[in-house]
Amino acid sequence: MRTHIPYLLAAASTVATHRADGRLHDYALTLRQYGLLVQLSLEPGLTMADLARQLGIARQSVHRLVNELVEADHVRRRPGADDRSRRLELTDTARYLLTRIDGPLDRVEAELLGDLDPDEVETLRRLLQRVLAHATDDEAWLPAR
Repeated sequence: MRTHIPYLLAAASTVATHRADGRLHDYALTLRQYGLLVQLSLEPGLTMADLARQLGIARQSVHRLVNELVEADHVRRRPGADDRSRRLELTDTARYLLTRIDGPLDRVEAELLGDLDPDEVETLRRLLQRVLAHATDDEAWLPAR
């Protein structure tokens, strides 16, 4: 019997999230919060609906994450295209934080990927980006060319 990819991705996600959350604890940040900050750094001005779609999570979860990040002074809400929507932007505090956590996340990546060589690591990264772009119908997951 072969092991199906959705299960492997879910198991890898659980392990990766647990390890990354441990490393990000010192920065008062979770991996999910980090993911939201990264999306906003790549595409400033996204709405909560945009983020929910791109991250593949419920709008209620995005609202909770955004509220936590607003409270921590990492995200600001700005008026959107209509009275109901709000565009989100990173604060200077969040931009600085993102520069400080590359090292800890690089260490988690190295722990998870073990003896994969650098070419295999980049192949895995590109494949996961393509899977996410296809699954979410959003090319923002693909690397800038």
